[in-house]
Amino acid sequence: MQRHSAESSTETLREAAEQLATAGEAITALMREAAAPVEPRLPPHGLKVLSVVSVRPGRNLTTIAAAVGLGLPRASRVCAALESVGLLLRHPTATDRRAIGLQLSPEGSAFLERFRAIRVDRMAAVLRRMPADERGALVAALGELAVAVAAVGTERS
Repeated sequence: MQRHSAESSTETLREAAEQLATAGEAITALMREAAAPVEPRLPPHGLKVLSVVSVRPGRNLTTIAAAVGLGLPRASRVCAALESVGLLLRHPTATDRRAIGLQLSPEGSAFLERFRAIRVDRMAAVLRRMPADERGALVAALGELAVAVAAVGTERS
């Protein structure tokens, strides 16, 4: 009996993982659509760079490139593009005047706020289509999922 239960548990876990992957793809597509009406149009990794810089202001290009998962030359091009449209600022860091830190410009902060507001509105429209009790269960489960994701990320580091 123990073996059957373990196999059933593995199948259930696999089904849940497949459903989560499918939902993740749908949410990713929805988030991409949310970026469409926000001007200026960004290079593919531009939004990710802005998001990382918003939580890590003043960090250098090497740190931001690693956090976004880009090579240094590509990250430099993305940051240059963001700077050219006025969303990102480069400045010497306080600890090392030779090092260059990155931060959002006021326009960059406003851009990110507009994007995040649209994204939240799109997700709210999706959630309104769910029964209220299921929304509550989803919110609780997402909290646990965030903890599990962080734990897996820590294991890899």
